[in-house]
Amino acid sequence: MKKKGNIKYKIINFSIILFVLIICAYVIYSLFFMNKFKIDDFEKDLVINYGSEFKSSHKVCYGNKNKCDEITPTIEGEVDYNTIGKYEVKYTYHYNKKELVLDQIVEVKDISGPVINIKNESEIIACPNGKNNIEIEVTDNYDSEVTNINQRLEDNKVIIEAIDSNNNKTITEIEVTVKDEEKPKITINGSKNLTHIIGTKYSDKGATATDNCDDKVEVKTSGEVNKDKEGTYTITYSAEDSSGNKSEATRKVTVKEKTPGTRVIYLTFDDGPSKYTNELLDVLKKYNVKATFFVTCKGDDSIIQREYNEGHTVALHTCSHVYSQVYASYDAYFKDLNNVKARVKRLTGYNANIVRFPGGTSNARSISPNISMKTLASKVLNNGYYYFDWNISSGDAGETTSTDVVYSNVVNHLKSGTSVVLQHDTKGYSVKAVERIIQYGLENGYTFERLTPSSPKIRHGAGH
Repeated sequence: MKKKGNIKYKIINFSIILFVLIICAYVIYSLFFMNKFKIDDFEKDLVINYGSEFKSSHKVCYGNKNKCDEITPTIEGEVDYNTIGKYEVKYTYHYNKKELVLDQIVEVKDISGPVINIKNESEIIACPNGKNNIEIEVTDNYDSEVTNINQRLEDNKVIIEAIDSNNNKTITEIEVTVKDEEKPKITINGSKNLTHIIGTKYSDKGATATDNCDDKVEVKTSGEVNKDKEGTYTITYSAEDSSGNKSEATRKVTVKEKTPGTRVIYLTFDDGPSKYTNELLDVLKKYNVKATFFVTCKGDDSIIQREYNEGHTVALHTCSHVYSQVYASYDAYFKDLNNVKARVKRLTGYNANIVRFPGGTSNARSISPNISMKTLASKVLNNGYYYFDWNISSGDAGETTSTDVVYSNVVNHLKSGTSVVLQHDTKGYSVKAVERIIQYGLENGYTFERLTPSSPKIRHGAGH
C-alpha cells in the first residue's frame, strides 16, 4: 500500500513540473519567437502646445524579441497646431493580412507662459516706491501682446510677473539698486524773465514739476508782484519729492510804466467772420486782449455782434471780396463798402469808419484802368473814413498753412514801436497761432490794442 502511494505522489509532482515547463516554454516562445504587433510610447490622449508642430513619437513594429519590422501607418485626421481645440487622429498599421488600429485624441492648447526679456545693459535703479528704469520686452506664443504685466519691489529685487490670456504665468526676479538721489525738475510756464506794463493784465502762469520716482510733485510758489508799481520782482517755485530731494527755480518780473513809444501790437483779422472766429474770440477774452476785425458780408451775424460787445473794433473790409467787382470803378467800390457798413450798423448800431482795402493800398490786382488806388484812398479819407494797412504779414494769405510758421512770421518781425499784424480769421491754422503770439508779446513787454481813428496810420503805397 505504501508503495502505491509513493507512485501516485511521484505522478502528481511530475505533472506539476511538466505544466510549469510548458508555461515557461510558452513564455519563452512568446517573448522570443512568436510574431505580434509591438507598440512603443503611444498616448491615447495627447496634449501639445499651441504653435508647436505636431508629430507623434510612438512607433509600431511587427515581429518578436529577436526581430521586429517597423511599420509606417496610414493616418486619418489632421491636427492644426495653430488653432486651439481637440482633434481625432486614427493610425492604421498593416502587416501581411494583420491589422492594428490606434485612435488618439490630440488637444492643442496654450500651455507655455510669456517670455520676459530684460533689455537693460547698464545698472538697474529702482526707486523706494518700486518705480524703476527696467526695460522689458514680453512676447508670447499665443498673444500678440501681453498686457497683464505687474512689477513689485521686494528687498533688492524687482519681481516681474507676466500673465497671458490663457492664465499662463511667468515670473522673473531682477537684482536692482534701490535709491532716489535725483531732484525734481521744475519747468517754468512761459518766460523766466517777464516785462509787465502797468495798467495791463498780469497773471502768474506758475510752474510744473516732474520727478524720476514720483508721479506727482507739488510746486509751491512764493514771492509777489505788485503789478501797479515799478520794480523787479522775484517769484520762486519750489518742489520736494517723497525722498526729500528739493529743487527751486525763479522767475524775474520787471514792472514798468507805459511810456511814449511803448511797443504796441495791433492784431487785425481780415475776411471774417468764419467758423473759426468764436475760437479766436475765446482766446482774446482769456488774455483780455482787444483786436480789430475787418469784416465782410459773409459769416454768422451773431459773431459780429459778439466782436462788438466784447470791446473789439469792428472795421470794414469788403462785402463781396470779389476784386473785379470791388475795383471796377469808384462807384462800385463805395457801393460794396456801403453794403458791408450797413450790415455792421444793422447788427451793432455802430457807424464803422475804419477801413482796410482788399489787398491793401499797395494792391494792384484786378483794379480797373479807370481808377487809381491813390485817388481811391483820397476819396475814402474825404468821406470820413480812416484806412489802415499792416507792417507785419503772418503769411496766412497763401504763403503757408503752418501754425508754427505763422507764429514765427509774426514774433520774428515785431517792431520796436507799432506792429500792425495781418491775419485772417478764416484760416484755422492761423487762429491756432494767436494764443502763442499773445503769450510771447506779454512776456516780452508788448501791449495789445485795437485800432481806432487815433491809432498810428500804418499805410502802404497809396501816398497817404
